Amino acid sequence: MTNHMSPEVFDAVMKPRPRDRIIWTLAAIGARIGVGPDFVRDTLMKQPGSPVHEIGGRYYAFEEDLIDFLRFEQRKT
Repeated sequence: MTNHMSPEVFDAVMKPRPRDRIIWTLAAIGARIGVGPDFVRDTLMKQPGSPVHEIGGRYYAFEEDLIDFLRFEQRKT
């Protein structure tokens, strides 16, 4: 069986993904989602599966993971 991929599907697969974009600092993560750095540190980071991580005292999140996490949390309510 041969599967054929349409040009549109091929373009979507080959398109660079925002997952590669890293957002550094609590302030930048908060700015991306419209909240303050305190909310990111005190609330978002404490959620199970939080996409916000700390390494060497610096905070970061992959943009796509952050947005996906918020979309998933919205669906749960």
